[in-house]
Amino acid sequence: MKGAIQEEIDRAAGWPGDRILLGYGLCSNGIVGVRANRHPLLIPRVHDCIALFLGSNERYREEREKAPGTYYLTKGWIEEKKSPLGIFAEYCQRYGRETAEWVIREELKNYTRIALVESELGLEESHREHARENARFLNLKYEEIRGSLDFFRKILRGPWDGDFIFLKPGEEAVQEMFLE
Repeated sequence: MKGAIQEEIDRAAGWPGDRILLGYGLCSNGIVGVRANRHPLLIPRVHDCIALFLGSNERYREEREKAPGTYYLTKGWIEEKKSPLGIFAEYCQRYGRETAEWVIREELKNYTRIALVESELGLEESHREHARENARFLNLKYEEIRGSLDFFRKILRGPWDGDFIFLKPGEEAVQEMFLE
């Protein structure tokens, strides 16, 4: 992911503006090594991008404490086929159905719940049904949880407080910046 993000940052070097706002956090170290170019970078200080969809780090911590083995789904992840069933379909093409099923179940064996995040934008019944199908396929508990666009609003409007990392031109994102 780092390469794709850095490519976009580099492409923006010729654009007007005084900063680049990223809607991406540490997220499996996908941001580590990204360097601010001509423009400073503003990065949400989140370990897992689901905190952005839940509205805050605090809300993410609450959900993680409630059910640590949760696989979160959003409307966008379902539409982009990034759900377990979407990944399973990719694996079937690569490995065949039997191996694909073993791989996806092995990858997700420690999960206990599928949580569909509903933001203020709402969901369609097709999103709910797809999330329920994922839960049935993996024999996991299914829940819908309230999301919030507050973190995304804060990215766009501020205030840019301790919930954000500010990189000056030439500075590079390192994992330690995301530690609380």
